[in-house]
Amino acid sequence: MVDIRRATIEDAEKISSLGRKTFDESYGEFFNDKNNLISYLDWAFSIDKIKNSLMKPENLYWLVTYNSLPIGYAKLKLDSPSEFIDEKNICKLQRIYLLQGYEARGIGGKLHQYIVQAAVDSKHNYLWLSNLKLKKQAVAFYKKKGYQITGEHNFTIGDETFEFWAMKTKLK
Repeated sequence: MVDIRRATIEDAEKISSLGRKTFDESYGEFFNDKNNLISYLDWAFSIDKIKNSLMKPENLYWLVTYNSLPIGYAKLKLDSPSEFIDEKNICKLQRIYLLQGYEARGIGGKLHQYIVQAAVDSKHNYLWLSNLKLKKQAVAFYKKKGYQITGEHNFTIGDETFEFWAMKTKLK
């Protein structure tokens, strides 16, 4: 049974562990130097960093479990403007990840619905995200959800640079 609920500070260790694992599964193959990946995982998904993020009122997290086992999570950052959107009341879908083997079951779509509803409930007009250009399946997922490519930018981790699409959708 799949359960999706808002995460709390008590979930920091689960999110840290899921973050490390899902990021590696999603992006690890694109790194030429695994030391860049390891350094990023250590920094981005430290338990302290996740706890601090969970305590900020503009950050909303969800935890996804399947038969009580953590399998995914998401993070929405409220009031997060983008250089690619000339509008007000914008939030950013910063992370939405499921462990490998749980994709294509409708779980990601259901999790996305929770995120969109939270953005609408908090009176935001647009939702945006960054998606690695090489992740064509993810780009297709978001296009199916109504997102449009609105720009592109690079993101550097260590000494490696990755190309991303900025994608947006207007909320109802």
